[in-house]
Amino acid sequence: MLNKQKFLALIIIGFLLLSVTPSIAKETTNHSTTRNETTVTRVVFTPPEEDKSPEKTGGGGSRNDLRCPQDTETHTSLTLLVPVSYFGLTVTERPFLWTYIPETSARQVVLSIREQDTKKHHSHRFFPITGESGIFGFQPSQDSPPLEIGKTYEWAMVLVCGQKPTPNDPASSAWIQRIASPQPVHQGTDLEQAAQYGEQGIWYDMLTYFIRAKQLEPDNKELMSNWVELLESTGLEMFIVKFSKN
Repeated sequence: MLNKQKFLALIIIGFLLLSVTPSIAKETTNHSTTRNETTVTRVVFTPPEEDKSPEKTGGGGSRNDLRCPQDTETHTSLTLLVPVSYFGLTVTERPFLWTYIPETSARQVVLSIREQDTKKHHSHRFFPITGESGIFGFQPSQDSPPLEIGKTYEWAMVLVCGQKPTPNDPASSAWIQRIASPQPVHQGTDLEQAAQYGEQGIWYDMLTYFIRAKQLEPDNKELMSNWVELLESTGLEMFIVKFSKN
């Protein structure tokens, strides 16, 4: 369980808001996925044997506490998109980290990362949000240090309920480890790359490419069927219909 006081102590309260939209669609260009290709490729996540989470991930309180106190209670609160039993791998220096944000009065969130072993602060970044619910991808700043191969990190998302962060703000954390790619990932469509990452058990990169493909074809029934299967297989059934429109 995340110690919010320790995490928030790492956050510079007066840090300037970054004018970045927390959506993968704003970061990528020139990607194409045809309907024939999406009906053939299936994304399946195969967890690596050594990818067990070091401890249970979660937020700073019970599930119902992960919202601002002034917000109305909703079925789903602030939740990170990580498998229930696995902490997740990436081969990317600064991967997108996906989070479900409920409808909220908060207008900014903080992505905070620290090293697992030393608890040393790695980076933090503020993002503006609109208050609408959805699944959003947040990426460390390009000025932040890259995640190191072989290291495990704890990352947290904090809803800033007031004008500045406080220790009582809702927060949820999970684990991520960067590895060297066990097999080359061949260039192809977003869905094909998602499938390759899924076969190798590389959660965060698989999810980013899959969501990217889904954003390009939001009405594709084959993609939606695959999306449902993927979420059900990783204990994330609650997000089957909660997909960011950004």
